[in-house]
Amino acid sequence: MTKDSKTTAPLSVSAFPIRVVHIVTTLKFGGLEKVVLDLVRHRNRERIDARVICLDSSGVLAQGFADVGVPVETIGTDGPVPRRVLKLARRLKELKPDVVHTHNPQAQLHGAWAALLGRVPVVVHTKHGRGSLEGRALGALSRLATTWTSCVVTVSEDAAQVAREIDHVPAERLRVIRNGVDLERFGASQERKPRIGARAITVGRLDPVKDQATLLRAARLVVAQVPAFQLDIVGDGPSRPELEALSGALGLNGSVHFLGYRDPVTTALAEADIFVLSSVSEGVSIALLEAMAMGLPVVATDVGGNREVVVPGETGWLVPASSPESLAAAMMKLLSDASALERMGLAARRRVEAHFNLRHVVDQYEHLYNECLGRSTRVS
Repeated sequence: MTKDSKTTAPLSVSAFPIRVVHIVTTLKFGGLEKVVLDLVRHRNRERIDARVICLDSSGVLAQGFADVGVPVETIGTDGPVPRRVLKLARRLKELKPDVVHTHNPQAQLHGAWAALLGRVPVVVHTKHGRGSLEGRALGALSRLATTWTSCVVTVSEDAAQVAREIDHVPAERLRVIRNGVDLERFGASQERKPRIGARAITVGRLDPVKDQATLLRAARLVVAQVPAFQLDIVGDGPSRPELEALSGALGLNGSVHFLGYRDPVTTALAEADIFVLSSVSEGVSIALLEAMAMGLPVVATDVGGNREVVVPGETGWLVPASSPESLAAAMMKLLSDASALERMGLAARRRVEAHFNLRHVVDQYEHLYNECLGRSTRVS
């Protein structure tokens, strides 16, 4: 049975700092990558020494790590998995971390095996969504790596179910630590323009899993009823050319705006009336939490961890995935009711304050590292 990790006792004062190496595939713009950046940005620097190793290239978020003094390096994409694991293991032997913290399946496959070879005492793995490695061989290797992973963290109960049933993670080594946001950076006190009831925003990687194509088709239906409707799409990714083409084919070039990557995204959020998330799969979306922290009511697909964040009728609405009609109807329902916009926006902010505070998330991870090290021998 899974449980939320709780802050139960102060960290031990001995053996600090804990040396943590985060292993990711890349640092391109995305929710997983922003979670890792938040973990290192808000860490207790006297207790946690952090660095990041990318399996492939780094990416646009690498500068954020440099800004907070966290080294980032890559092992490169050349060679088969065994060769890359050996290269990573050699680097871990040099760094002598106390904890290897892997993020999502590819990073776990490489990182857990490299940690075993590199004699790293603790491996923590975060499963940021529902994804698992495909293929019998890779799946078997991943499940085997889980046997010496000290703890598997999922960001939602939905992902925990996948971890139990598909990844075969034992209940005693499974935790749920939901994502959080910096309430000071994404604050309801941020200057917002007066609501006009006709502007929506979505933020995320432009990728089939985010299904912005369905959102564009829904926007076409909304514009037919509300000609003043505007949709801002923040983010970039492999689907951008086809999405821009679809927007043109639907006659939306005057209503839909592709804004690309924005950091910070607060200015764009402050200009919107509602936030929309059209994904076909999610963990706990950072973009969704950021929008709610800014006081935006939301329309989101009823997938993954979205149902653990959005309270229908209170902070927004949930709709079936891949349904432009349902998405459009929910958007129009919100945009046509100014009082609901205000009420749900305030409720969205309160929900993030109560359940998705980043400081509490960071605290839980740091206690987890300490807890796992208490069952292990520290490498000197």
